[in-house]
Amino acid sequence: MDFSVNPYILTGLVMCLVLLIALIGTAYLAVFFNRRAKADLEAALAPLAARVSGEINLDEAEVTGSLGEFRVFARMANASEGPGRVFQTDVLDAAGGVGWQYTSNPARDGTGHSVEFSGPEALRAELEPVIEQGVTAFLDPDSERFRVEYLVDKGFVRLVRAMRTRRDIPTEDVFARQLDMLTAVADRNRSYMQSLAEDAR
Repeated sequence: MDFSVNPYILTGLVMCLVLLIALIGTAYLAVFFNRRAKADLEAALAPLAARVSGEINLDEAEVTGSLGEFRVFARMANASEGPGRVFQTDVLDAAGGVGWQYTSNPARDGTGHSVEFSGPEALRAELEPVIEQGVTAFLDPDSERFRVEYLVDKGFVRLVRAMRTRRDIPTEDVFARQLDMLTAVADRNRSYMQSLAEDAR
């Protein structure tokens, strides 16, 4: 009897085995790198959570906690202006009133920056010195774009800053300075919104 195997069948079996090994290897690497990425993310977010006595949600890449009277949220998010990722730091202070947005763009020639403000001009005069002085503690407005805004429907005073890489998460010190600026902005914002409400009576 002839027990020889057809070479085409043998080649097909070998190829199937190679493909199976490749699939197993790919699955292992995917699991390994996913666990590694989550471990790196947790290590980066842990100091931020500690600063606000909060918790980490790794699936949402988010920290929630409190700072004095303020609820704090910090997370990675997709940029609303286009591709890329941003890091958002939110302070919850539902002061009512009207929303506003303060956007700073570095000049194209690398010297200085320009500001676009949508909202009451009287409020801009109140907020601009606080924002300009506050952000210089953790970024260079002449080289980096950022946005501070009040989302009246959500009650958030928010800082939005572009992430250069997926690991570009603020350090604990930078996060603390961001919160200092945001809480100062929230105080000014609340005072202004309360004055609007009083004038409307």
